Amino acid sequence: MWTAQSMPIRIAVFVFVLGAACAGISRAQSSGSVRVTAEADPTDVRVGETVQLTVRVDGVPATVVRTPDPPATTNLAPRQRTPRTKQIRASRGGRLRQGVVFSWRLRPRQQGAALIQPLTVVVQGKEYTTAPIRVRVSPRTGEPDAPTLTRPDGTSRNESLNARDLFIRAWATNDSAYQNEQVVVEYSLFYRPGIRLRHSRLAGSWDAPGFWREELNVAARPTPQRRRAHGQAYETVVLKRVALFPTRPGTLQVDPLRIETEAQGTMRMREGGPSLRGRFEPVQLASEGLSLDVRSLPSGAPPAFDGAVGQFSMTARTDADSTSVGEPVTLMVEVEGAGNLATLSPPSVEPPPDMEVYDPSVETDIERNESRIRGTKTFAYTLVPQSAGRYDLPAVTLSYFDPDAGQYETRQATPSALQVSGEAAPRAVGRTGDGLPVGDVAEPMAASEAQWARTDRRPLYRSPWAYLALLVPALVVGAGVAYRRWRSEAAPSSDETAALDEETNRLQVARRRLQAGPDAAFYDAVTRALRAFLAERLGRDGPNDVTRTILDRHLPRHDVPPDLQDALYDVLDRCDEAQYAPRAGSAAPEDVLANAHAVLRRLDTTLPRSESTASRS
Repeated sequence: MWTAQSMPIRIAVFVFVLGAACAGISRAQSSGSVRVTAEADPTDVRVGETVQLTVRVDGVPATVVRTPDPPATTNLAPRQRTPRTKQIRASRGGRLRQGVVFSWRLRPRQQGAALIQPLTVVVQGKEYTTAPIRVRVSPRTGEPDAPTLTRPDGTSRNESLNARDLFIRAWATNDSAYQNEQVVVEYSLFYRPGIRLRHSRLAGSWDAPGFWREELNVAARPTPQRRRAHGQAYETVVLKRVALFPTRPGTLQVDPLRIETEAQGTMRMREGGPSLRGRFEPVQLASEGLSLDVRSLPSGAPPAFDGAVGQFSMTARTDADSTSVGEPVTLMVEVEGAGNLATLSPPSVEPPPDMEVYDPSVETDIERNESRIRGTKTFAYTLVPQSAGRYDLPAVTLSYFDPDAGQYETRQATPSALQVSGEAAPRAVGRTGDGLPVGDVAEPMAASEAQWARTDRRPLYRSPWAYLALLVPALVVGAGVAYRRWRSEAAPSSDETAALDEETNRLQVARRRLQAGPDAAFYDAVTRALRAFLAERLGRDGPNDVTRTILDRHLPRHDVPPDLQDALYDVLDRCDEAQYAPRAGSAAPEDVLANAHAVLRRLDTTLPRSESTASRS
């Protein structure tokens, strides 16, 4: 029972406990981490649609966050100066979470690339900066270059599908670029949730005249991602991603990407009635065409510039710090960065006097799994010193144009000094016109007694027997070569027979699967046969160790021609596409098996055989 005397004491205790609790909450808020994020939705819009930029601040109450100014943008116009503000106050797991959300609505000005610049938010006097956001702006619906959906016969028995249900959208990182600057083009398939696809394949050919092209990897078994377009949610998969390098100035066109597929949508028999799934119907999809304005490189290029465009770094080193006279030393120059490494010329190397330099061997390692082409190109120069001493090797110079900075850049890398020991090879002071030492000719000319020979004899070159004697051995050798060639063409060699038997055995399982019916097991057997062969020839641990990255790195090192690499990737992709959906291409199983045979036959003559493989053959 409380008394009047105890009441003030209890109130004081209650106030003390409440104050301690409030102090604990304040400390938790002040010690909690502040997180500032920015997001644009959608990032793929058409002219006339709206983009909403949302900036979220978590970890602090709204009262300590200063309202930010509208973001700086390119090709986007803010529709409001003051953002919409929403306070966040929620309890989760017994902990109070607070924050604030700012949002703006932006409208695209014209077709092309758009950019939302980094935005700065001040929280309790400290600045937080968001990352830039890129937005792609497409033409208005109905313009000539918009994505299209058509049917082969031009008609359809139902209206379960239209151009807003299923389409391909093309996107380029830039709509203008410098000559030889990298521009990445991506083609994505958009389809509404619930639509089913089957028997998809590429239709026609895709080309980009005036560009050097480098394919970037896309997922062979893509997981659809949710994206918004036309104010609605879509499932999307990336069909193709390619890096383009324009080779000339002007306006260059990129072809639309076209596919043929069978799609199943939904339809309603009457308005307000239940939705029913329609039949599968063949459709043809085409993306919009793209155009790129290409500018010439500006004047004022440095002397070492040889056409490289991008961002690069360079290192130079020798494989040894010391050597002997006449012994070769390797100078390794490694260029790394983003740009067209395939056409990058060797940097100029000026050797010091008394040192010979030979043309470099080149090795290129391109990374195709990122959002643009990157990689490393290594040049190995052979240096041979001709005399002893210390050689201070000059700096290696690389000049390139940086399109982001809009100016030429020059990189230099200086290898370490080289110490050469030993004695120089003796040199003749004078030589005759034929390169013989003068002393070799002067010694017999100074002999005390000369021996004279008659000059009235018939010269040998005027005798027909001399020519006949030379002609007979050549005829015999030629006849032998012709006979051996005839024998080799008449019957296949043991190596060729063994190679054909090996191909037949490797694809025997796939052939049996095909006879049972072309299902996923057939395409899996073809894939396993190819990867097992590649693992054996490339010295890998097994078929699972032969990934696309491994093939991209090792096939060029073994001088596998680009067309053979494309044929191999085409077979592997078609096998993957036949097993999983949605897929962008397929082929008759008999054609897949025939192409696999042709690829194995060419790879057998291109890739080196290990000792164990040769013994089995």
